[in-house]
Amino acid sequence: MLVYRFKISSEEYDEFIREIVIQPNQTFLDFHSCLLESAEILPCEQASFFMTDKKYKKSREITLIPAKKQIKRYDPELDEMVVITVTPKLMKETRMKDFIEDPHQRMIYEYQGKEVHVFFIELVKITQSDGEGLYPKCVRWVGELPRKPEIPPEVPEIIEETPRIEVPKLVLPDLAALAKLDEIEEDETEIAEIEGSLSEFLFAEETEVPKEVRKKTVQVKEHDDEDNDTVREDSGDEVEVVGLEEEMDHLEDYDNIENIGSKYSGYGDNSEDE
Repeated sequence: MLVYRFKISSEEYDEFIREIVIQPNQTFLDFHSCLLESAEILPCEQASFFMTDKKYKKSREITLIPAKKQIKRYDPELDEMVVITVTPKLMKETRMKDFIEDPHQRMIYEYQGKEVHVFFIELVKITQSDGEGLYPKCVRWVGELPRKPEIPPEVPEIIEETPRIEVPKLVLPDLAALAKLDEIEEDETEIAEIEGSLSEFLFAEETEVPKEVRKKTVQVKEHDDEDNDTVREDSGDEVEVVGLEEEMDHLEDYDNIENIGSKYSGYGDNSEDE
């Protein structure tokens, strides 16, 4: 049984080399899986093989998932470049021998996952199978692809928002209503009456009699005491009480100081004799 031996190199890293042996009846999907395993990269959702010439110029494409693509191609009948829509073949449905037309067939493999890798593939030998192990398999392993550091996802900073204070909306007066105020005419007679009323009110407040000199009603009743002095009571006359407390504070104002107690208490010398 014949087997294909392909050499795989990296577009970015010269130290990376793999050699994979695969049977002609196996599919491009088998080749794809063996390449990922040998390169130690994770499975991806999108990848493609491109058949090329000796200068690695792309031609036919074999994709991992169904896709439709538009390509430019020369139309000899129109003698110009035209755009046509093509549907590439799928890896799982395409066998290796269906696209190997040259003993030194070249291909490009494009990997699109979290990272993007491009590999150059060249058929280096067609030999008889040794009958050992399963195919496809990696028979040469040189170098490794550098591991790019994983950047941890950014944790959004929690910012406490200051509660917004709702300011009551200022309601502006209707301009049409304000314009009506300009049409009001002043009545001089009415203004004079208002000023006169204010003057009387203010003058009344200024000339108000102080509290301590206001007239007070004192009830007086006339009667004779033991000393034949006449006392007036319950007369209902109005008298002015001015500085009464100050006059009562001076005992010198009384002619007979000794009789003050008896005059107002009702007790005299006669009561002692009794």
